[in-house]
Amino acid sequence: MMPVHINDIYYDPERQFCGLYIASKISMPDFDPTLELLRILNQNKVCFLSISSHRSEGVVHNFITLDLTENPGLKEELVKRIKEKFGTMLVYLVCADSGVPGLIYNVDGYPVILNVSGHPIQVAAMTTSGWKNLVMGMIRRYKSEATLMLWNMGNDFGEAQGKYLLEMKGLSDRNRIRIGLAILQALGWGKFELTECDDFGKTVVISAKENFEELITWELLDYENRFLLGFFVGLVSKVFDKACRGTEVKCMKLGDPQCQFVIK
Repeated sequence: MMPVHINDIYYDPERQFCGLYIASKISMPDFDPTLELLRILNQNKVCFLSISSHRSEGVVHNFITLDLTENPGLKEELVKRIKEKFGTMLVYLVCADSGVPGLIYNVDGYPVILNVSGHPIQVAAMTTSGWKNLVMGMIRRYKSEATLMLWNMGNDFGEAQGKYLLEMKGLSDRNRIRIGLAILQALGWGKFELTECDDFGKTVVISAKENFEELITWELLDYENRFLLGFFVGLVSKVFDKACRGTEVKCMKLGDPQCQFVIK
C-alpha cells in the first residue's frame, strides 16, 4: 500500500502542482535515494515545495511536492531521469497530479486538515462503508421519508459551505462554486465538474463521477442522489442569494456516463 504524505499548499488555481512518489532500495554509502532525488531536481532547476521520506525494511519512500507552473512539460523528463539514475534500485515510481486546488495536510494534532486559501478546516472523515450503513439504516427505518431527510441534511450542509465561501473576498460567485466542488473532491466525495454556470446563477449544471452516494446505493435502482442534490441546491442558493430548485437529470445507474444535476 502506498503511504500518503500530504503537505500545506494554499488554494491557487493558477499554479500546477505535482507530487512524485518514489520507493527505492538503499545502499549506504554508495546510493542514498533522497540525496540522488535532490541532485536531479537541482540539475533541472526544479522548485520543490516539500519533501518527506521514511525508511522501511531497506526501502526508502520519498514524496516530493513540485511546482511545475513555469515548465509543466518537465514532469516527463524528471520521471525519465529518475528511472535512468535509479535503475534496478527503483521499486516504485508514480507521478500524481492533484485534481483538487487546495491540498490536505497533517498539522494541529488532527490526521487531516483541509486548507483552502489559508483557512484550515478540521476534517471528520467517515469511510464509504460507514456512509452506507448510515444511509441504508435511514432508508430501512424511515422508508420514503429518508430521502427527504437526506435532502435536508445535504441542503443544510451546502448552505453552511456557501456561507463560508462568501467570507472569502475577491472571488466571483462562479469561482466560489468551483471551490465548493473542489472541497468535496478533496474530501473524497467524488469527482465534480461545474459544467454550466452564468454570472447570475440562473442555471447551474454540475456533473459528478464516482460520487460516494451513488456507490453506496448502487443496488437501489430507484434511489436518486438526494443528499448531493440537497447540497448543490443549498450551495448555489447561498452563494447566489436566491431560492433554487434542483433536479438530477442524468444518472449512472440508468446507463449515463455520469450523474448530472441542474439547479435553477
